[in-house]
Amino acid sequence: MDEQAPVSADYPRRVRYRAGLVGERQRVVHIAMPLACGDFLALCELRLAAAEAEEISDLLGMPCMVCTRVLALRSRTPVSEQARPQIGAG
Repeated sequence: MDEQAPVSADYPRRVRYRAGLVGERQRVVHIAMPLACGDFLALCELRLAAAEAEEISDLLGMPCMVCTRVLALRSRTPVSEQARPQIGAG
């Protein structure tokens, strides 16, 4: 099994480094998918080892700005020309 392949594509998880491993400034919350080996691969391309990561169940902590931006860009839906409202003179 490929270690880079996500275990499941259900939904991304919110993860960050465990306390004490890095400074508080680096403990931002990443949006990541679990890998087959147990590690996490974040949208910002950071790979967190399973032993170094903790999952966040609530909306706690400072979010990773790169993960947030990637998620926002992926969720954009293009608006077709037909869906735009027509503005008439009146």
